[in-house]
Amino acid sequence: MKNLIILLVLNIMLACQSQNIKIITPIVDNKFETFDNIQSIVKFDKNQDVLRTFLPNGNYIEILIFSTGKQYDETYKDSYYSLTKIYFPNGNIKAKGISFNGTGFSSGIWYDFDEEGKLVKETNYDEPYQFTFEDILKFCEKENIRVDKGPILQSTGFHTTIRRDVENGQPWWEIKRLKTPDTIEIIKLDGITGKVLSRTEQEYINN
Repeated sequence: MKNLIILLVLNIMLACQSQNIKIITPIVDNKFETFDNIQSIVKFDKNQDVLRTFLPNGNYIEILIFSTGKQYDETYKDSYYSLTKIYFPNGNIKAKGISFNGTGFSSGIWYDFDEEGKLVKETNYDEPYQFTFEDILKFCEKENIRVDKGPILQSTGFHTTIRRDVENGQPWWEIKRLKTPDTIEIIKLDGITGKVLSRTEQEYINN
């Protein structure tokens, strides 16, 4: 009887842990900044137009230089999110916010600035969704769908992708997972209730 009680307590503890999924989210604020802030942290040759590397803390960064400006992406080692900062050609911040590391849907509040550095717009990309990303992770856990943290690098095989959008005022989520070695399952859920709207499959060819 004593052993049975211990097992019941352990099961309850494990259930509580699975319901409280810890999510590390990069911090983004509405403060003005310049590309010089990045260059003070990361050694970057001004003659380069691309830099991809890991930081000492395990985060992965990518810096891209265009004729129209610059972009800095940092994917946190133990997070589902990447931090993105976009700069004008003069080095002033243009926009910043966070995105899901797999398929890049924008999340949380994004901040937009004009070329002189004035904050001109704030957009909350989570607002339409009552069924949240945390709810999606719980759904994936229940369905035994693996969702990877950290950087999703090319040539590392298939990774579960998560997308979301709003069509005709109706928000939805889409999960693509490798169901079998040659089959991808696509699950679409209502962005308000979390109800499964459809399940379809397509062939997967591993190149």
